[in-house]
Amino acid sequence: MSESQIHTRAISIVIFCVLFAPLFLPFVGASSEWKEDGWLDADWYTKDGRIAAGDELGCQGMPTLNLELMPRTTALECKKYLSERTNASRWGSNPLSFGIDLTENPNFNSEGHEALHLEGFAVHGLDTNFEGTVWHHPTDYPINNSDWWNLGNSGSLEQKITPLLEIQDLANQGAMINLFWQAQIADLKVRTNGELIDWLESENAWYTSWGEAYSYEFHRNNDIFNLFSSTSKEWNIVNEGSIIESLAWNVPITRGVDIRNNSVEMIIVDGIELKELSLMNKTLEQGWRQEEGILWITLQSGENATILMKNESVIDLIPKACDLVNDEVCELQKTPRFFNNHSWALTIAGYHTIDLFKWSMKFDESPLVFTWLVEPQEVQDFNWALIVIAATAGIGAVTYTRHLIRKDRDEQNLYESE
Repeated sequence: MSESQIHTRAISIVIFCVLFAPLFLPFVGASSEWKEDGWLDADWYTKDGRIAAGDELGCQGMPTLNLELMPRTTALECKKYLSERTNASRWGSNPLSFGIDLTENPNFNSEGHEALHLEGFAVHGLDTNFEGTVWHHPTDYPINNSDWWNLGNSGSLEQKITPLLEIQDLANQGAMINLFWQAQIADLKVRTNGELIDWLESENAWYTSWGEAYSYEFHRNNDIFNLFSSTSKEWNIVNEGSIIESLAWNVPITRGVDIRNNSVEMIIVDGIELKELSLMNKTLEQGWRQEEGILWITLQSGENATILMKNESVIDLIPKACDLVNDEVCELQKTPRFFNNHSWALTIAGYHTIDLFKWSMKFDESPLVFTWLVEPQEVQDFNWALIVIAATAGIGAVTYTRHLIRKDRDEQNLYESE
């Protein structure tokens, strides 16, 4: 074999290796990074804006981590991402809610739920692979912590997805309705169901969030209220709180007091007059509302309120109907299921919230409350290895072509000289 042929074959091998190198480098360009949502750092938008208005921030996951394979690591990293930038709620800094997308994690199981709970995420949803359920219908009361691992999906705010009549029927039954909203799917911007949103905004319901609803239910079941008189027209009601440890935030809860034919003049907490509420108050707050002969008072754990009555009379915490066999252990206070004794409640989850501004901009003037399940936005790495391979292949191809032309010219000259 001539020296020229050897040289030509060597160049061919080099060009072949360069062109097919990506096939032997499967991880080149496969890794991804993420960029944070800048709106989470804007206190005027989150802490003083959306969070102050009642919204909650939870987690959806991390682009670089697989939730099914690494649930606890994913939960830890997402919680860190969120907590380093803002509070989760006006009631607490720690996030309680985690969104599980079954299309991405079809084999998510009870071990995964346990791992999320160990990292402080008490509420999982919407629909998950866990057998237990909560809030799926008006008589579905949560009993165990695991009941909150499958919150239940009542429908979407997206246009032409959930009929208004279905939501109205659930509301009439007194359910906790759980809707979801995703502003953008891939490159497609999603349109809202204007008719459904208008109806939701006009209704007298409790607008709440996942973590708030979980915390309210915990305190509703475990806080102890006491009522005693100072004078015949002045009574004190105290929320002693609970001795049970929980992930729940310290949220106010509503209790019922039988005031008979009397009327409330005012209620004072720590020297400040407590706010009088109406059914138009739809987001959780401390206050009181008189409804005929019943006083609905909403207090946080540890609060002592002084009730000033118009006339002298005896008032009582409203007892529940008791089983005569077990009346000795009957709970003595009425515990309305929802804040301010609203007849139904609503949560809306912002699914895969990669841009809080884009996801929430349609609801800037809306009284509705959202649970924003945030995650960083995935971006592909700018990989210099591919750039080098492409440049080398291009230069090599040009060099090889010039070599062939020069060789052909030399052979032509040799032929003509003979």
